[in-house]
Amino acid sequence: MKVLFISYEFPPLNAGGSHRPFKFVKHLHRSGITPIVITPEPVAHRGSALDKEVAGLDGHAVVIRTPVDPPTWADRVRGSYYLNTLDPEGRRWRRHLLAAAEQAARDHELKAVIISIPPFSTGALGVEVARRLKLPLLVDLRDAWSLWLITPYVSRLHFLWRKAHERRLLRAADAITVTSPQTIADLQALHPMVPAGRFHLVTNGYDQPPPVVPDRIQLPPATPDRPFTIGYVGSFYYTPYQRDLMFKPWWRKRPWQWLQYAPRREDWRYRSPWAFFAALKELRVRRPDLYDLLRVEFIGDVPSWLTGMVKAHGLEGKVKLHGRVDHASSIRFQATCDALLITSSKVVGGRDYSIAGKTFEYIAQVKPMLAFVCEGAQRDLLERTGLAVPCPPDDPAAAADRIIDLVEGRCALSPAKDLIRDLCIDRVTQRFARAVLSMIRPA
Repeated sequence: MKVLFISYEFPPLNAGGSHRPFKFVKHLHRSGITPIVITPEPVAHRGSALDKEVAGLDGHAVVIRTPVDPPTWADRVRGSYYLNTLDPEGRRWRRHLLAAAEQAARDHELKAVIISIPPFSTGALGVEVARRLKLPLLVDLRDAWSLWLITPYVSRLHFLWRKAHERRLLRAADAITVTSPQTIADLQALHPMVPAGRFHLVTNGYDQPPPVVPDRIQLPPATPDRPFTIGYVGSFYYTPYQRDLMFKPWWRKRPWQWLQYAPRREDWRYRSPWAFFAALKELRVRRPDLYDLLRVEFIGDVPSWLTGMVKAHGLEGKVKLHGRVDHASSIRFQATCDALLITSSKVVGGRDYSIAGKTFEYIAQVKPMLAFVCEGAQRDLLERTGLAVPCPPDDPAAAADRIIDLVEGRCALSPAKDLIRDLCIDRVTQRFARAVLSMIRPA
């Protein structure tokens, strides 16, 4: 059975959003589904990181790459913060995508359309393609949309406009896959008119062979000959300026910011290593001997605020920032670490919906995870794996205690073998395939 799989973000683009659709496309053939992928040519992602080593489709999918119109002056104006209601990618890609989709329908007997978003503007394109081809539509929502709140909306009107776009997309979809139970709860509360049966939970997963999972993990104490390495991989999706806009009262903002609106407040400083750095600072004061046995290494983009945060906590000689590497190198780095750092944002008075994609790669390593996470989907999953070393992000002293236990070899973990194996991408893709098949009715 063939399906049209539309994804603006797809390898060789090396971005967080490109990995999930690629993994599904790579493994759907095991469920009897052949994806016909439509995605932009690599040149459309000029300025973004490309990973030419990504491979593995092995003839199990057809990939059609199309042009994308270059951004115009009007696109740049509309894409500015104050005029932005919807990203411009969909408008720039539309005519090329529609032509490719119609040709694909002539060349292949398609049974369904899948659209992977963001970019959120491409969601409407998925609806248009499905209606033109008279096929059922599955929307794979990799991130929350109207409730993704790194920074406030320009105004309440901007929020309502985006919420209306989201509602139209969800109502048009025959099936909707999301990455966490909390995302389903949030969307159902925001759009109660969308039938609950359309939502399917399909988490991310690790694309590595299922690991050997021991009954118990207890690392030996660190020594000068065997220091303890804590690693982190990925970006943080945080800037101090955006957080300032979220939490500063309106009368302290500039006049053109007075109408800014957030349906809820999300604190993305918790997504940064801020709480972890505070715990390291506490550890240095209380146990300088153990502090000296630690190695802390980060892989990923190095924004100026991150180097500033390292300096503000006095950790210049402790935290090593390697910068961005390709995906294979990232996996190899994780394998060299003794423990892996994971964080989450904080929804004030609520629950965070996001489960970082790197979480599943970490799980595949079957290593202790220093979990500086707040209430929400990320914490729930980590607790279920049995690999989490919970570190209260608002209590540096308690978090330092957990690091001390780990480095001194007193932290014992009991991994959840069945769950860890169930998060292998093969099994996750089977769940995704069931969501696809659920909307296809026999002729």
